[in-house]
Amino acid sequence: MSSYFGIFKMQFKGELQYRAKAISGVLTQFFWGLMYIYLYSAFMGERGLNGFSIGQMVTYVWLGQAFFAMRYINTPKQVCSQIETGDVCYNFVRPLNLYNQWYFSYIGSTLASTLLRFIPILVVASVLPASMRLSLPVSLAAFVLFLISLVLGALINGALSMFAVYLTFITQSQRGAATFVNTITGLLGGVFVPLPMLPQAMQNVLNWLPFRCVSDLPFRIYVGNMDIKTALIQIAISFVWLLILLGIGKLLLSRSLKKTIIQGG
Repeated sequence: MSSYFGIFKMQFKGELQYRAKAISGVLTQFFWGLMYIYLYSAFMGERGLNGFSIGQMVTYVWLGQAFFAMRYINTPKQVCSQIETGDVCYNFVRPLNLYNQWYFSYIGSTLASTLLRFIPILVVASVLPASMRLSLPVSLAAFVLFLISLVLGALINGALSMFAVYLTFITQSQRGAATFVNTITGLLGGVFVPLPMLPQAMQNVLNWLPFRCVSDLPFRIYVGNMDIKTALIQIAISFVWLLILLGIGKLLLSRSLKKTIIQGG
């Protein structure tokens, strides 16, 4: 485990060096946040939609932009490039589990990218005019559950990203695999449209899938769109999904590695 923590720390420190990238990311997320607020406000009307108020929507959007790096499913670019070029074979001789190695590397990169961006966005969003302002959590209990759910969401994000790595092995296309996985998770997880704005019949299905655990669940806990009892049940479901996704991901990657053929020499 210490080896995997070392990989996490190395990737975390490396990502912290990209400050210019972080600054451009903050400006981009702030722009998209304002655009989404105006768009959703026009669609929802003054009374809100499905019990989802305008104020809750505004805070939901700002949280989504602040923690965008943790909710966007991507692929470990270096790993996928190695798969496409065949350089991944060098990893086969290392005395480390490849899934764990790549998983912790991705988590470290994602966490560092999030830490560089979320504070400026939250600070600016909290001083905007009342109609566009980020609100405080509804209660201390909700805030604690929000943090727990957010951590689980980040871990699930990493598990989902490993499926994109698996698809890269199959298709030899990093961009195609990342686009496919990110589109599915974005549509079903509330990245493009907040789940509370969807028809209730769709919510009843999506609420049981792992995709909403990445961001929709923690954000709805924060804004008070679900009660504490429901939040605890959903967090337990998130934990179960994390174990399932890790297990399936390791199994698929293990099978793909056994069938991998490296050409050349």
